[in-house]
Amino acid sequence: MTTSPTSAAEQPGDRRIRVDGPDGPATVNVAAIKQRIAAGIRPVVDGDKIDPAEITKVTAGLVRDAEVLLPVAEARSKDRCGQITVGLDSLRRRLAYHRPDPRLYPLNAALCAADLARGCRTLLNLVTEPVDPHRVVLTTW
Repeated sequence: MTTSPTSAAEQPGDRRIRVDGPDGPATVNVAAIKQRIAAGIRPVVDGDKIDPAEITKVTAGLVRDAEVLLPVAEARSKDRCGQITVGLDSLRRRLAYHRPDPRLYPLNAALCAADLARGCRTLLNLVTEPVDPHRVVLTTW
């Protein structure tokens, strides 16, 4: 299992890495994922209007990111067991849940996006950091 930077038509501030997952190599745009995570975790201020289109876009992007990162994180952490395995299983189940409609329930949809963003942040850390079997990993599932 390797993680290596790629240089395929990179733009300024763009950081793509190639990760080897169970289904072969995949290229991950770390900068774009971090932007979606930041958009998903952004606090909702009381009285602010929540844009349903934006929440839909952010949630869809986070789901795609999680679906790419999850198998890689599972493969990298399969020997580490415990809390990480439980968190990955939980996230996999949450990806299959029916998410609230942002037009009808914008606050619930924003909370769902924040939950997915926290999961993606943990996945990204698991995928991009070097594997150290002696290191304790604190997760925010």
